[in-house]
Amino acid sequence: MPSATDPVDAGINLKETTEVIIRNLISYEQCSPQCTDIITSYAVLLDSLINTTKDMDILTRSGIINNWLNPEEATQFFNKLYHDAYLKQYYYLELCQKVNKYSRRSCPRWHALLMMKYLGTPWAIVSIFAAATLLSLTVVQTIFTVMN
Repeated sequence: MPSATDPVDAGINLKETTEVIIRNLISYEQCSPQCTDIITSYAVLLDSLINTTKDMDILTRSGIINNWLNPEEATQFFNKLYHDAYLKQYYYLELCQKVNKYSRRSCPRWHALLMMKYLGTPWAIVSIFAAATLLSLTVVQTIFTVMN
């Protein structure tokens, strides 16, 4: 794993040996007084992001996780990764709060629904643009008809 602090740039390569390596890093953090809880915090963050195989598929398709395991094994890997570990400081608390605050707003949900349901293809965008143009021209024609 090149970096445990920036998943988008570094990515995570899931192999058979990844669990052993991350568990050893978490154990080292737990035993060493001079170490911070960055790896453990990262494991908690990924556990909160990955609950189902659908979550794993999204992260794999986005290029954040390179999964050499099947999605079920990878999901179980993250869900049981940091159990029995003590977390002194959660380094991703502010990030989680920002994401939760953003996701609770209704605008992003409406925007995502609009993009997914109505603007999913280029032809849908063209047809909506044509309909809006036709509607605005009809309104202009009606205004000029009423004025005469």
